[in-house]
Amino acid sequence: MEQHYYTLIENYINKDISNEDLNDLMTWVDISDENQHTFREVLKTYEAADHFFKNTQQQQKSWTTIQQHISKNQNETIFPEKKTIKLFWLKIVAAIVIISSISLLYINFQKRDLNEEIVYNEIYNPKGQKRLVTMPDGSNIYLNGDSKIKYAQNFDTKKRIVYLEGEAFFDVQHRKNQPFIVYTGKVSTTVLGTSFNINSYKSSKNLSITVQTGKVGVVVKNGKEKHVQFLYPNEQLNISTDDLVMTKKNVDATEIDSWRVYKMVFYDKPLSEIIQMIEREYDVDIVLERASLKDIKLTAKFDKSSVRQILDVVTQLSNSKYKIYEKKVIIY
Repeated sequence: MEQHYYTLIENYINKDISNEDLNDLMTWVDISDENQHTFREVLKTYEAADHFFKNTQQQQKSWTTIQQHISKNQNETIFPEKKTIKLFWLKIVAAIVIISSISLLYINFQKRDLNEEIVYNEIYNPKGQKRLVTMPDGSNIYLNGDSKIKYAQNFDTKKRIVYLEGEAFFDVQHRKNQPFIVYTGKVSTTVLGTSFNINSYKSSKNLSITVQTGKVGVVVKNGKEKHVQFLYPNEQLNISTDDLVMTKKNVDATEIDSWRVYKMVFYDKPLSEIIQMIEREYDVDIVLERASLKDIKLTAKFDKSSVRQILDVVTQLSNSKYKIYEKKVIIY
């Protein structure tokens, strides 16, 4: 699907779409079942994000406003001299049937949830370790070092929602009417039955989502606006934590999540980020004595190497040296 129509759907949901663009969008939705399916998918992805980004009252008000807007314009179509407008709004009404059926169900679920006290399970995996967590629905989550997940104890009975801090690889069991949603700060990732990797350490200036199989929908909230991107196998979305700018590129997904089998891969990464990876992998503390070393970018691959083997290569590539004092490393 062209990015143009993603943008139109975003504008439509944000109620910031012109009549001309709305006509274009509804005509596109009407062309094929595939377009209608895509339209549904984008709406579901946005609404999954709204569970985290908005409260129920705001959602109810938003959809009530949209429905009032539709009703108002339906009334305008009764005059014979407005046949063109009538056809235009009939297309909108057809699309609203899709929107309403999804949205009202979602709001009703939200209302019920407000009356329930949610009890969470939290799992933290310390530095230097890997951990496999099998969820109640059979999905597997591989936690990297210094990473944490949180999920409701009734996870398998209603919404499948996971909150992540750090890095994890997800192998999700597909359920048509029960999406799997991962929240990381201002980013919501809705899974449509797939396997993918999320790296969202607080110390990093970048959050990345990499798809190995299937498809995911990512919603990023920037102020009052929300933007969506869909990712397919071997695609990676990088999101700047400073300004939330998104960039998408093609990668080898199996290398991105190779940390699960004790491999370390970095492409053109600054040394400041590389040492954070080494710290998490080997549970050591690393100090860069020279500030000029932080921005040196390196590319290398390691397969089940010791911390000394990795430091030997890293310092050689960066024209530096290192000393080890028990669990502390000084690079100078």
